[in-house]
Amino acid sequence: MDAPTEPKRRNAPKTRAAILAAAQQAFADIGYSQAGIREIAAIAGVSSTLLLRYFGSKAGLFEAALTAAMPMDGLLTQNARDSFGEHLTRLFLDATLDIKAPSIVVLSIGDADGRGIATRVTEERVLQPLAAWLGPPDARARAFQVIMLAMGFVLCTRQIPLMPAARGIDRKTARWFAEAVQGVVDQSDGAGARGATRPARSRHRAAIPKP
Repeated sequence: MDAPTEPKRRNAPKTRAAILAAAQQAFADIGYSQAGIREIAAIAGVSSTLLLRYFGSKAGLFEAALTAAMPMDGLLTQNARDSFGEHLTRLFLDATLDIKAPSIVVLSIGDADGRGIATRVTEERVLQPLAAWLGPPDARARAFQVIMLAMGFVLCTRQIPLMPAARGIDRKTARWFAEAVQGVVDQSDGAGARGATRPARSRHRAAIPKP
């Protein structure tokens, strides 16, 4: 008689990552209200019971998925201040990066629970750290300006690409975005409102790669 085989042990970190990836895809494609637990579990290759064991509820899964889609580690450093606009532009134009956070946020606004979670996560993960990094004057308002610029840029170049696909975004537009963001960053103490009405030219003009 063959010896009984031991049940296959699940790799918890791998399973969690697969569920988060499936959830990010679903929330970015069809939004919080339309994405169901069963559908997300099927994409991840797990049962809905196991998914709920990891994240507790759809709201818990949404919060975890959106948080994971907003990696801020290493982005806000003192050395990056003079070229932050350039750096952000390079990240957003990097086709190898899967950037889903803006569409997840936008598609959550039709549901009160999803909108509340998206607001809180964006506040905690992006707005507060960015405002602290920017510093006075008007740190929170300037952080909000960067977020508005960034979300609009990503949505119009990735989720709803308004440029022809064969052409992509042109370098002039990429340069405009980089300088608009840098203009907000450069409004530190003593700089006045230099970028309040129009973006200032970046002091560090590293070349933006051709999209």
